[in-house]
Amino acid sequence: MSEGEARQGEGSPQAGAVTVSDIQELIRRKEEIEAQIKANYDVLESGLQVDDEIVEFGSVNTQNFQSLHNISNVVQHSEGKPLNVTVIRRGEKHQLRLVPTRWAGKGLLGCNIIPLQR
Repeated sequence: MSEGEARQGEGSPQAGAVTVSDIQELIRRKEEIEAQIKANYDVLESGLQVDDEIVEFGSVNTQNFQSLHNISNVVQHSEGKPLNVTVIRRGEKHQLRLVPTRWAGKGLLGCNIIPLQR
């Protein structure tokens, strides 16, 4: 390597070198991801839980429920639309809103569970 080539490498940033702005951008992205995780966790915490008794799922309720096929039909016809779900949790009535959404697996996945009221 010539003396000129050695001098060029001294003052110029090396390929793949990490800058302060790169680190700041990574920190910003990390904080965004953590905020999304927290929001999703909060939704899951307020959504369906073990021992919840579902008393209404869209148009299906305790009076007209015959089989899980009823629930499947409601979900299939509600893709991307909010469904009201009422549960009894530890003796208290909770109303949730569930939005059936297509995902990589089979069928629709109910996500975006939004607590409406207690």
